[in-house]
Amino acid sequence: MTQRPRHVVNESLLLIDEPLPATAVDLALSATRIQERHGDAAGARYRHFIGRALAAQPRAGRDDVLTLAALAAWRSGALAFRTDALRRLDLALAGGSTGLSAVAAALGLGEDGVAPFAQLQRNSRFGWPGLHAPGELLAVIGGFRGLYGPWLAPPVAALAGDRPGTFLIRTGRTGAAAEEWQLTADVFGHTLVRLPAEEPETETGGAEARWLTAGDTTRGLAETGAGGAVLTVRAYTAQLWTPEDAR
Repeated sequence: MTQRPRHVVNESLLLIDEPLPATAVDLALSATRIQERHGDAAGARYRHFIGRALAAQPRAGRDDVLTLAALAAWRSGALAFRTDALRRLDLALAGGSTGLSAVAAALGLGEDGVAPFAQLQRNSRFGWPGLHAPGELLAVIGGFRGLYGPWLAPPVAALAGDRPGTFLIRTGRTGAAAEEWQLTADVFGHTLVRLPAEEPETETGGAEARWLTAGDTTRGLAETGAGGAVLTVRAYTAQLWTPEDAR
């Protein structure tokens, strides 16, 4: 049975659709864009987190609003905001003008959890307070295209990408169902992009040769670098887990 795609950090959230105040930043527009690009659930999470953050710092200046919006967008699952959000998080913790209570609200943490979270993220893209146990599920990705996923055939092989948090996944063995996908993920969200098919005359020497080195997804294929997650495949989904030797 195919599982619904999800990230474990979102499973216990009780979302409140906070009214978005008028600020120097068009928050309604940013909420609409996140919803259009990442889905209704991500849009709801963004409105929740940015609303709570601004309630904690109602007189936030423009740069503070941008900081809280970047953090809330990243926390909602919009992976493109990760780099800017981490930069702004470090500035806030270094004594910037953005209040700790607002930063905590944008991330869905208590104030005492913000600094430990920042440290965990320095070590792994998948760091989150409470997700430390060996073999703990982090995310379920993919799914059958006829239901709520992108894949016509189950994933059959995977390769670690050249950067932390990235994997190359092959679905289907032959024919039209054989596709290659680039997965980029962290603890909050992911992108899954279908790669262009190789030209027939280059396929044997290129794509097929590459898949001869595909890793073992039964025990878990480790990401490149930090090693904060391993990938397995089952039925029509891929799963990300903390490594069995996590500490």
